[in-house]
Amino acid sequence: MEDEMDSGEGAVIPGESPVADDKNGSGQYIETGNSKSKSPVGSRENSTLDKNHNNEIKKSPEPDRETTTKTPEALANGKREATNVQIGKRSATLFLSSHSLKLSSKAKSGVTKAPSREGRKPPSRAPTNLSQTSSKNKQRKSIEPPDELSQLKIIKKEFTFTGYDIMADVEPVPVIPEDEKLAHEIQKSYTDSCKQVGVIPVRSLIPQLCSPVVQLRCRSLGPKGADALAITLVNNPTVTSLDLEDNGIGPEGAKSLAEMLDVNHNITDVSLAENLILKEGLSAIAEMMKNNFYIQSLDLTGSGFVDSDAYIVADLLENNKILRELVLSHNQFGDKGGYVIAQALAQNDTLRIIDLSWNHIRGEGAKSIAACIQKNIGLRKMDLSWNGFTTGDCAIFGVTLKDNTTLKELDLSNNQLGETALGFLMKGIQTSDGLEILRIGGNLIVPKMALVILKTIEQSQTCRVHTLDMGDTEVDEEFYTIADEMQAKGSFEVAHGPVIKRRDLKTNSAGAIDGNMDAVYELFKYMSDNNYRVIDLMKWLDKDGSMSISRDEFKKGMITAEVPLTEHQLDILLDKLDVDGDGEVDFKELLLGERMFRRKMRQKKERLRSTKEKAAKLRKIVLATINEKP
Repeated sequence: MEDEMDSGEGAVIPGESPVADDKNGSGQYIETGNSKSKSPVGSRENSTLDKNHNNEIKKSPEPDRETTTKTPEALANGKREATNVQIGKRSATLFLSSHSLKLSSKAKSGVTKAPSREGRKPPSRAPTNLSQTSSKNKQRKSIEPPDELSQLKIIKKEFTFTGYDIMADVEPVPVIPEDEKLAHEIQKSYTDSCKQVGVIPVRSLIPQLCSPVVQLRCRSLGPKGADALAITLVNNPTVTSLDLEDNGIGPEGAKSLAEMLDVNHNITDVSLAENLILKEGLSAIAEMMKNNFYIQSLDLTGSGFVDSDAYIVADLLENNKILRELVLSHNQFGDKGGYVIAQALAQNDTLRIIDLSWNHIRGEGAKSIAACIQKNIGLRKMDLSWNGFTTGDCAIFGVTLKDNTTLKELDLSNNQLGETALGFLMKGIQTSDGLEILRIGGNLIVPKMALVILKTIEQSQTCRVHTLDMGDTEVDEEFYTIADEMQAKGSFEVAHGPVIKRRDLKTNSAGAIDGNMDAVYELFKYMSDNNYRVIDLMKWLDKDGSMSISRDEFKKGMITAEVPLTEHQLDILLDKLDVDGDGEVDFKELLLGERMFRRKMRQKKERLRSTKEKAAKLRKIVLATINEKP
């Protein structure tokens, strides 16, 4: 009996409980007194927590089991007390309700501390009588705490698990992509270089430094700004195209960029247009291009170059075989500059596009450029617009275009080309099997000449021109009809000005007489073409035989004869013929007009003969230039 009582559930000593094993379930951690201790309750019956709580405990890793002792004063104050339990990297908070705290406090206040196990005497195993046993039981009952275990059960049941309170989670270090790191480094490099040079960073330029194209136009970057940009681009791996048009970088800025391009081999397209880099900047770029085998396009428009700078350009063309496009527009190259550049082009077979528009190339320079394309087999496009090419230069083109099969586009718009010059040019194009695009707008082309040019292209068996640009040149109905038929085939495109109808064409021709020709000359030319004599005209117009014709009679006669003159032009004609100003034209005044016409005809024939002689001499010069060895 005594042994049974010793091993019974009622013999639980406060502050210590049997350790639960795996068979009986996991122990529960509760408040057991004023001292810090662990009080596992090993019985299955006693581990009756909420099922949801048990599931959470099973899913969670094994916690570091530790409870915090609460003093009676702390238990008496507040409605709930919380205990933090660490579960791996997460922290859970267990809350104890105020009701259980009060019960626990009352239970602990009525308990007499039992003697330690070391001070207890082992129960005697000698047989005793019933009275002795009863007295021992009474003594044991006085020592045991009154219903402590039941109170603890209540306390245990009052635990509620309210969820995780994440307090100790460690956020992982974010992984920054390599491209973002590179962009940050490039932007920081630019701001640092601006501080070093002493300029304000250009905000719109910063994001472009991380892209393939940097385009900054008309922003007054200046030489120092170019220095800061050059420092940033030395090791930049992303930029492949650099456009700094009209930023006033000058020669010093061009030198800084040339030093950068000598190291950076990722940039292939460079534009320093409208920056007036002058001879010093050109020299630095030409020196850099000797060792740079990556730049394929170079734009030096509006750089202030003169004839003496052409030697530097020639040196660049002779020493660099990688450059494919060179733009030298809006400079001041003249006769000598054109000659020097032409000699370099004759020896360069790698350049594909040359732009010499808006210069002052004429005379010997123009002739040399026209002749160089016979030896050059690399150029695909040549822009010579807005220069001074004339008849003699087109005569050379007429010869050289027959032999050149690689030039695909020729721009001679806005030069000084008349009917004779265009005739020489079209003779060469007619037999050429290379040229495909021809631009000749802005020259002295009348509708009749425009029609001749179009018919030449249409009727040629070898001509490959599929694009004809005549700018705003006026054309007639026949031109429009032929052009429309050629375009309908799908292999020809033409650009031209307004289409003039036949009625409008007479008016327009008369208008041309007003500005450029003599009405008297036109009248007597009409009479010569129709074998009319002055006396015949007088008899036909003079109805009353007075040998004098009034202004109204003269006008009506001219309109009846369909002379191609407007009423306004007839008034001008009468003013010139009426020498004495009496309002009438007599026979003597008509004779004076005929003499004027004869004199002008002789002058025209003389000019024509002189032109033929000059053309013959020019042809000899052209042939000598072409056959001349370089």
